[in-house]
Amino acid sequence: MPEYDISRAFEIIAERKIAEAMEEGKFDNLPGKGQPLQIDPQWLVPPHLRIAATILHNAEMLPDWAQTDREIVMAREAIAILRRRVQTEYPLRCEKPLFPEWYANILQSLLRLMHRVNDLILQYNISSPVSLQVHVPFAVEREIETFLAEFPPPESLDIARVLSEASAGSGAVRVEAKARYEALQAERKEGGSDAGQS
Repeated sequence: MPEYDISRAFEIIAERKIAEAMEEGKFDNLPGKGQPLQIDPQWLVPPHLRIAATILHNAEMLPDWAQTDREIVMAREAIAILRRRVQTEYPLRCEKPLFPEWYANILQSLLRLMHRVNDLILQYNISSPVSLQVHVPFAVEREIETFLAEFPPPESLDIARVLSEASAGSGAVRVEAKARYEALQAERKEGGSDAGQS
């Protein structure tokens, strides 16, 4: 005796009914026809977080991970602006006496911004409930090599010293993210041990 897929039979019947209704013009006068759909932004939020998301939205506040996502975008834009500035100013400044100082400041700013983006990405990955947005961190060493090749530094500038001075000031977000991660791990362990006791 042959097996019948009842769910497929219902799909075929439904498809035929829809096709017949379309041919008869029953969908022609629906309200909102030709207009974009009004999609509720809450549909991406997991059900257990919707109430909190609604409260934050009504208060015009962002969750930490969404604020971090915004800061990543802004820091990347700052890097793009800095690069455009260098492309414009480099040819004009390379003959000036203060060129080494200008170059050192630009290089340190670029390095700090890239470290900032990478630290924020780490914080985002730890705190976001669902990674709707995937951020790719900078390969800092490769980016610096590319920058130095595209915009050769002045011979009098000690690049290693400039880079080490810039690196000394970065990493605060990384420390904060690591502390948050360790706190989350401790909470999970405590929650797991409480569940095991009950």
